[in-house]
Amino acid sequence: MHSYFDISRFWLLMKLELFKSRRGVAMTLVIIFGLSFFLGMIVDLAIEPLTLVFDHYENYTFSLLIGGFILSSLAFHGLRNTLTRYQFLMVPVSAFERVVCMWLLTSLGWILVFTLTYTLYTLVANTIGQLLFSHVKFNAFNPFSEQAFTPMKYYFVCQSVFLVGAAYFRGYVFPKLLILLIVTAFIALIIAYSFMHDVILADDHTVEECDLENMPSVKTVWTCAKFFFWWLLAPINWVLTYLGLKDQEV
Repeated sequence: MHSYFDISRFWLLMKLELFKSRRGVAMTLVIIFGLSFFLGMIVDLAIEPLTLVFDHYENYTFSLLIGGFILSSLAFHGLRNTLTRYQFLMVPVSAFERVVCMWLLTSLGWILVFTLTYTLYTLVANTIGQLLFSHVKFNAFNPFSEQAFTPMKYYFVCQSVFLVGAAYFRGYVFPKLLILLIVTAFIALIIAYSFMHDVILADDHTVEECDLENMPSVKTVWTCAKFFFWWLLAPINWVLTYLGLKDQEV
């Protein structure tokens, strides 16, 4: 496409993607809420009868991340095989519009839709839970609390990794990315340990005095790592996603 972005064309693409993914998203939400209710609440309270207070933030964090990562790995699904790839690439939209569309749907869109539906789910779950476990206090889920906002921030950044995988991998995106992340984390751990093992095992530090985050060398690396994660990781992945789609068009 000669034009990178056209609002009317982009809106048609959004409607097309929403129509194609409506069943998958609906099934994902049903599965998530079913598991959260039966395993995350009923079974958890049944095997831990001494629990007096129950809230939904842990289930929310796990469901938001895993459900969103799975849906993000299914983005650009038309690239999975040769027959659907031709049909996918012949849709008259630009690569930039594809990236922005899938980013909106799988990032901000998923956060908004899931948080809204999860809030409604907790109202029903708390009502039923109170009938079954009268001794337990079921706290209301507050989507504007820090406990809910923190996983949203982590998902917003980490989701970009799965969007890149969806643009480059042909199939089994989610397991392939998990394997790649595990291997990368293992290598990074070995490299970090090779650089800092002398500091960690220094004889002139006692257990009480050895605070890694306050050591100048470690603190500098940790500060740079946090800056990279929060401010550079997602934009770099968005650019890589765009470049991956441009390569597919070529």
